[in-house]
Amino acid sequence: MRPIVAILSVLGLFATVSAAPAQTPGQPFPPRPQPAVQLPPLLYVKLIGPKGTQTTFYRGTTTPQTFDLPCTIGVRPGYCCRFAVSGIPGFGKEVFFASLEVHGSLMLANGVRNADFPAALVFIDDDFAKVRSDISLKRVIVLERPETAIPKASKADDPLEVNVQPNRDPMVEARGRGAPLLIFNMGERRFSAEELAAETVPGSLLLPGEKTLGMPTQGPCLPWNCYPVSDPILGPISPAELMAIPDGGDVGLPAGVTRNGKIFGLDPSDTVASFADSQGTRRLVCSNRVHLCVPRFIVIKAEIAPSTQVALLGVGDTHAFNAHAMFNARQPVLEQSQRQMLEVFGGRNRASGTVQTIGTAITGRIDGVDIRGSLSGPRGIDAQCQKLGPEPPEGCLLVNKWPDKCGGIVGDIINFTLRYTNTGGRPISTVVLTDSLTNRLEYMPGTAKSDRDAVFTTQINDAGSLVLRWEFSGSLLPRESGIVTFQVKIR
Repeated sequence: MRPIVAILSVLGLFATVSAAPAQTPGQPFPPRPQPAVQLPPLLYVKLIGPKGTQTTFYRGTTTPQTFDLPCTIGVRPGYCCRFAVSGIPGFGKEVFFASLEVHGSLMLANGVRNADFPAALVFIDDDFAKVRSDISLKRVIVLERPETAIPKASKADDPLEVNVQPNRDPMVEARGRGAPLLIFNMGERRFSAEELAAETVPGSLLLPGEKTLGMPTQGPCLPWNCYPVSDPILGPISPAELMAIPDGGDVGLPAGVTRNGKIFGLDPSDTVASFADSQGTRRLVCSNRVHLCVPRFIVIKAEIAPSTQVALLGVGDTHAFNAHAMFNARQPVLEQSQRQMLEVFGGRNRASGTVQTIGTAITGRIDGVDIRGSLSGPRGIDAQCQKLGPEPPEGCLLVNKWPDKCGGIVGDIINFTLRYTNTGGRPISTVVLTDSLTNRLEYMPGTAKSDRDAVFTTQINDAGSLVLRWEFSGSLLPRESGIVTFQVKIR
């Protein structure tokens, strides 16, 4: 018995066993407190259709609740919702049935509400005509990645649609463009009121006009993951990477400037400034980096139509080889790389100072004649050399960038301000501000303004947007600054 007690004491279990209260035989142990359940935030979906169209929902009961379009609903990730669509102009009393499978939601912060960023699901007449002809529709709503966004303008109530080939899974296309949040299906089959009621779990659907939603009566039936793991080493994707538009600074390939003032390495979203210091040397600085919270949804659309299936019941083809065959193939080099080492490196160094030592020039006797001299002090002083003060520091440029709002929805106007300041002690000249816009920002023509005389030009960049450039003449004195403003439209 002693060895067992010693082992329990070493493992820290003896004190637990001795401190446990006496338990009456037959009496159950008290239940342990359960941790609070953390439910994911709702995904809000705005249903839009022709005027007069209505949607009917069932939540666990056969009592219908009908709403006119447009209307906004909230669905919990991990649940499925089936509903009926009726009253479409031109289709009489025909009823269509659709389903929503929610796999993710927006993970917002800083008091921003998910209800302010609903995903639009638009019904058009052509959709109902295709369903009538036995064609099933499948759409995947994707939270688009800002860095690979389609460089096209869109609206919050009219998202961009990407059609996939009939033999391609739309989920493959969706994962390549961002985070799939919702799968919409219409035209599979007809459902009864009992089936519609059984498919929607109470506590998983927030209808228009409701403020709160209770706990679901059943567990989720779908796997939900707002931001799946993209890399086994780097870990999960940050929610900000899918909802924030970065702008400003210098990312990617570091930007540089040549002697003649040409800038290279300018990536979309970079904001840099070049100038010439007091020695005439071209220098380059970048601005701060800002982020705009503007999630954008796109729709991956696929159509599933009935097809013909062909089966072969017999042998289609037979090949026989009577001897061994040999086949040789030569393939060219697909990839070749070579490293080159630095052969010559040169640099110029300027002299930092000069030291001169003066000693006795000639001392001696010539042909027995003594050479003697006398020293006399100065009779008058015409000038006096003053001690040099510290040299003023070289001029440097500071660029600050900020928007008038921290985010918005697709189609909003953002006003950007750029302030450039000479923080050094010497004047600088030939200041050039360059701002390369991302594919999600569209410059509004005629909105660029400056408080100093400048030559303003634009140029198309690789992201499908514009590069804005301000070139200022003259010098910028120490502690002097300037401001430029411009407006962009969120695509």
